[in-house]
Amino acid sequence: MIKVKILHYVDENRLAWGETWIQLIKELSRKQIQNYVVCKSGGTLAGRLKEENLPFEIFDIPVSWLPQTGTKFRKIIADFSPDVIHTRLSSAARIAGYWGKRAGIPVVQTVDKFPKAHYHKDAAFLLTCSESVRSHMEGLDFPANKITTIFNPVDSKLYLFDSIEAENTRNKLGILPDEKIILGAGRFVDWKGFDNLIKACKLLLDDSQQNVKLLLLGDGEEKNKLCGLIRSLGIEKKVIMPGFVQDIRPYLWASDIFVLPSKEPEPFGIVLIEAMASGLASVATKAGGPIDIIEDGINGCLVEVDSCKDIADKLKILLEDEDYRVRIAKTGMDRVAYKFSVEEIANRHIEIYSKFIRIS
Repeated sequence: MIKVKILHYVDENRLAWGETWIQLIKELSRKQIQNYVVCKSGGTLAGRLKEENLPFEIFDIPVSWLPQTGTKFRKIIADFSPDVIHTRLSSAARIAGYWGKRAGIPVVQTVDKFPKAHYHKDAAFLLTCSESVRSHMEGLDFPANKITTIFNPVDSKLYLFDSIEAENTRNKLGILPDEKIILGAGRFVDWKGFDNLIKACKLLLDDSQQNVKLLLLGDGEEKNKLCGLIRSLGIEKKVIMPGFVQDIRPYLWASDIFVLPSKEPEPFGIVLIEAMASGLASVATKAGGPIDIIEDGINGCLVEVDSCKDIADKLKILLEDEDYRVRIAKTGMDRVAYKFSVEEIANRHIEIYSKFIRIS
């Protein structure tokens, strides 16, 4: 059987969804799709592709003017001769859309943010990562029949609880056996809402007898501001900040509850499904992607945007009612394994590719 050839172009190399995306590429390969990845140098993605023995090529854009990107990108297209070009991120969509259209190759574009329309004007089809992003693109006058939502995947087998890693991580961080850990993870920027999570934990500590610590993973422009807030609230001994970590799983396994406190709509929320796949009871604001992921009170908890009190109240309930916490964590883990399985998401991608080529 002749393999279908998909050229994947990602104009970035340090990605929150990089690991789950690599899982998808591997699954597509197992399903007889011939994949070739084009990405930037530096960062982490190229290194991970090399580790996984996935074929890739570096393409660093010298200038942003589209005609000047043509020489090398046209050569990549000519050498690989793809059936479909599939992009992620806006700049990749613009460049590949421009040159794919001129080469007569359909360009499928995954939209995982809330971009401006011009980046995607040459797309043959759009794959939005959530219903929130789909609504955004339809609001930009993209035809509804050329858009579908395909969630980001997670390979749940990779997140099954590892008690040894959990214990080692807790010991490394100086966490005592009786301490409950609330975890937040992501870029330290204002809209991610980590200041609200810190304030919520202060409210929780003032109102609960639980022995709790907050674990914050990440880095970014708001780090000093967050550290200052922690000091001003007098909870320095209750917050652990190890910085950015490449592999979040040991920290998930070492924790008890995960919180995604975003102040603005999340396009999706990769780290949320990673947390749920790890068996953590999870809390997220009612903003964007998490609404597609969590059914409030069933497989997680949804809270109002910008409400420190709402976060604190939900955390208190989860900490004080262990049966409830365990139940929603188990339901969350089961639903993620089904709804966001890498096999299911790969099949959905192949369905879209088949709109433009014959897959037998």
